[in-house]
Amino acid sequence: MRLLKAMQEGERFSSTEETIVEYILSHPAQIAEMTTRELAEKTYTSPAAIFRLCQKLGLKGYNEFKIKFTSEINRTLPCGAHIMRRPITDKDSTSDIVRKLAQLEIEAIEETKNEMDLTQMERIAELLDKADIIDIYAYDQNFSLAQMAVYNFLQVKKTAVAHNSLNSQLSAALIADKHHLAIIISRSGLNQRLIRTARILKKQGIKTILLSVNRETKLACLCDEFLYVANTLDYLDLGGNIFSVGVRYYFDVLVSLLLSRHFTEVESFYKEFENYLGHADDDDRLW
Repeated sequence: MRLLKAMQEGERFSSTEETIVEYILSHPAQIAEMTTRELAEKTYTSPAAIFRLCQKLGLKGYNEFKIKFTSEINRTLPCGAHIMRRPITDKDSTSDIVRKLAQLEIEAIEETKNEMDLTQMERIAELLDKADIIDIYAYDQNFSLAQMAVYNFLQVKKTAVAHNSLNSQLSAALIADKHHLAIIISRSGLNQRLIRTARILKKQGIKTILLSVNRETKLACLCDEFLYVANTLDYLDLGGNIFSVGVRYYFDVLVSLLLSRHFTEVESFYKEFENYLGHADDDDRLW
């Protein structure tokens, strides 16, 4: 919810901009259908003032603002339309939970997708393609995401290693060279151990990609590429689940980009892999 958060930080805006922001936040359902001129008339301002506000929010113009604002505001509507705060309570039936979790994951993917920069994704795919070794740094729940990513990268013939202990992370960072690429997973971006690891990677000249929710953190500043992942901070809002969905989505896209680049080669590799693993009708199969 980066755009909404930025809009709520009123000290950043002039009095004219505050008037526009207050109107938008008070009339979210109408904004998607309003033109710049109509919004200017409603707020007794000007189209130029609205354009300046959009630029201050890091957007190219009002149309881009409407798309992002509508996407984010949809996730804050009451249950029944979209899910945000406390999606699961003691009043939910089994069918409610099944439906809500499906909707929650769909929304997490949609918000993450809406934030994706295709040019950036292609740039990162190029970095992954050129790297001999992909080091993934993560802790706790995020380490399971790193392990899953390692397996998926191996399936497209990319060597990847997941590091979750402090000793392993520091050692891996210190011995990394130009043939390595680093990926860091941090929901908060505030983990001091990961910040220390990122400093080493930067000193070593290693390209680093961060998957997180906030680009304004010290960790984000130490990394070369920042990928925004949909999230809510509170555990009871299922923030960890939402973040995990977004991270898996990013990895799936990146692995698929590599697969697309080297499809014939990967197809040949997978046939050989299956020969060693065994087929369903083999008596000596390993599974």
